[in-house]
Amino acid sequence: MTMTCDQLDALLPEFFDGSLTAELETAAADHLATCSDCRTVISELEGVGSLYRTHGRLDLPEDARERIRHALGIEDG
Repeated sequence: MTMTCDQLDALLPEFFDGSLTAELETAAADHLATCSDCRTVISELEGVGSLYRTHGRLDLPEDARERIRHALGIEDG
């Protein structure tokens, strides 16, 4: 099976929790061996996971939350 970037993207939760079938795991590994964009995505997500495991959930001050909501166009928090 040949995997595309979109297919790998759709399988990221299963990829990270280790629940891909053997066939999908092999296809993902084969794709990652040839796709630097997807390797970058995986690396960045692994970094986020590592930060979360190290520091846990961080509470943002309300003014920072408000700036983020404003930047995203969200009226109510």
